[in-house]
Amino acid sequence: MKPPHMKHPRVKHAMPRLTKVLIAAAVLASALTLYAFRGTDTPADASAATAPNRDTAASSPAVVQVAPAVDTEFAPLHHATGSVISRRDAQVASEQDGRVVRVADVGQHVATGEPLAVLDDTTLGLREQEFRAELARIDTLLEQARRQERRYAQLADAQNIARAQYEQMRADRDVLVQERARAAALLAQTRHQRTQMIVRAPFGGVVVEQRAQVGEFLARGAPVARLVDTEGLEIRARAPVTMAARLFVGSPVRISAEGLPSRSHEITAIVPVGDELSRQIEIRIALDDMPLAVGSAVELAIPSASPRKVLAVPRDALLLRREGNYVLRVDSDQRARRIPVELGEEIDGLVEVDGPLGSGDLLVVMGGERLEPGQPVRVEPEMAVATSR
Repeated sequence: MKPPHMKHPRVKHAMPRLTKVLIAAAVLASALTLYAFRGTDTPADASAATAPNRDTAASSPAVVQVAPAVDTEFAPLHHATGSVISRRDAQVASEQDGRVVRVADVGQHVATGEPLAVLDDTTLGLREQEFRAELARIDTLLEQARRQERRYAQLADAQNIARAQYEQMRADRDVLVQERARAAALLAQTRHQRTQMIVRAPFGGVVVEQRAQVGEFLARGAPVARLVDTEGLEIRARAPVTMAARLFVGSPVRISAEGLPSRSHEITAIVPVGDELSRQIEIRIALDDMPLAVGSAVELAIPSASPRKVLAVPRDALLLRREGNYVLRVDSDQRARRIPVELGEEIDGLVEVDGPLGSGDLLVVMGGERLEPGQPVRVEPEMAVATSR
């Protein structure tokens, strides 16, 4: 028989194991409860934590660039379209008949006096040889006639021949002199014609078109090439004939072209005869400082009336919106205020405006795209923009 303390050995070991399982389950349940509680409170806590940051960002000043509104003078403008042309654009023609043996290529730059085309001068060369031989023959006869004249003069003085014979000898000598002059003139004419067989450039420029090809026979006056001076340029435009009284040589004109900033020029010539159909007159403007090609289109702004005083703002200060145009003014409290404006003419980067603004008001020209009305701003001295006329 076993001792009493040896009865039911499994009960003694099962009790500690059950206790451990219950403790582990309680710990796990507590952890799950705490996790769920924290997960519920996190968004609120995050919003509470980020709210001060948003308030700080909204209240922090925005760094901007400013420029003042200015009082200036604007003249009403008539806008017209013009074309860039060359002052010298010629269809160069041949002065002689002949077959073309050489012609300048399209795009070739030639200086004044350089060949544009060469014609065959074989016939003229042979004619020149003929006239040289004729001139030499006459020179020989003339030298003989002069010797005869001196001898007849001595015989006439000695009364060995009649005076009439001596006079006839002098007349024959004079005829030879005239024949020599005629032969010399024909020789010079032939030589001049040979020089004209080379068609030379009357001015420096670029060959833009060949009007004759090698092998063709040209008649006198037929064009061989079109030559254009690409340096001496001007603008040809038209203005209403009603503006003739206000236009004069030296009148200011604003020129603008695609891809280039607008520039101020002066009218250099006016054709004071209006076209009966269009009722317009032609004006010319010298163009020496804009890199434009012949044939380019330009826009002209021509003053059409006396200047008037206006309030103008820099173009960059304007914010153009569908609901209306406005500017952002920086007030004395360093806050941005939205000021609605109506737009007028634009000259030299300044735009005429109509609105509750005054000369000297500081307007945001950079950094205002995301500014809200009343938002504080900060203008750093090195970022301020000075604008004046």
